[in-house]
Amino acid sequence: MKALTLRLLALIALALFCAAALPQGAEAKPHIKFSIERVHMRQAGQVEIVGYFENTGDQGAYVKWTELDITLIASNGQQMWADTGIRHYVNDIYVPAGGYKAYTYRVKNPDIPEYHGKFRYRCHTNTHWGKAAG
Repeated sequence: MKALTLRLLALIALALFCAAALPQGAEAKPHIKFSIERVHMRQAGQVEIVGYFENTGDQGAYVKWTELDITLIASNGQQMWADTGIRHYVNDIYVPAGGYKAYTYRVKNPDIPEYHGKFRYRCHTNTHWGKAAG
């Protein structure tokens, strides 16, 4: 019985040593998100989105495209325009691990009204990236 206990303790010690010495299998991965800072309504049919790509991962990557869901709301609370799944292709912008890249793009749609008053917006973005350019 004593020999069995010693073997079991030795096996547990060996397992703990291996678990501490070997890598945990955590793969380095990028995690890129597009954050919107401002939205400008320049003219009828066009909205300018000002923001940045942020990589909170531990490996750099190239942004391929981002999708946007957006709602524009006038100062009186009335919805002026909304659209979902607006896909914007990006020309391989590299975002290093822990880094930022400023980016501005325009959304064109004939249904966007001309409006010069104060407004607010609600949005959601979904960014797709790749480890290689192209």
